Amino acid sequence: MNNIEMENNLNPIRGQVMNISRMIPTGAQYFTVEGKDVDLKFNDTKNQLLQNPQSPDLITNRGPRAINVIGHSVLSQEFAQDIDGNNVVIFNKGMGDESRAAIVAGGSTFGQTTDDAMKDALRGELRIFADGIKTVTKANALNQAELDRWVALKNQIERYCDSIRSTIASNKKKALDYQEAINKFKPEVDMGSGAVSVTVEA
Repeated sequence: MNNIEMENNLNPIRGQVMNISRMIPTGAQYFTVEGKDVDLKFNDTKNQLLQNPQSPDLITNRGPRAINVIGHSVLSQEFAQDIDGNNVVIFNKGMGDESRAAIVAGGSTFGQTTDDAMKDALRGELRIFADGIKTVTKANALNQAELDRWVALKNQIERYCDSIRSTIASNKKKALDYQEAINKFKPEVDMGSGAVSVTVEA
């Protein structure tokens, strides 16, 4: 594609191109997010339990997840078309962290930290965020909500544990009371007559 054709193709999105260049200029950073499993072995452990329904072990329906914000330095920026003819912005072309994002004519949310963009990113789609502060704020709000869920579960489990500990202590007391009662009542057998007498210790 020659330069004239490229210019013509960029005309419908020229405003967005200029906006992207201002939002994420070369030398700045853009951000992406990814969801990660806190326990990498959770699914294997859960599958093993599901294969053994007689197992007494317990497990939650899913493992904990955290959202990681990743910063990318912009070393170069290029506007082009992909093999399908879609307009794209290419960051760091030819480098190890090259990334491409589609530019939709008339779109106004490129680079913005919207709820929909965050959801798409957590589903594995590439979404580029221009504002690091807003991205971290939204990601950490979701992280805090996840943490709150696990803390609530932890507190609930601790109540269960307290109840079981209380039952253990109660059972132990019953055993001690029983032993004490046995020690107080000592039967004595007269081997000659066969009579049995009971001594009660005060």
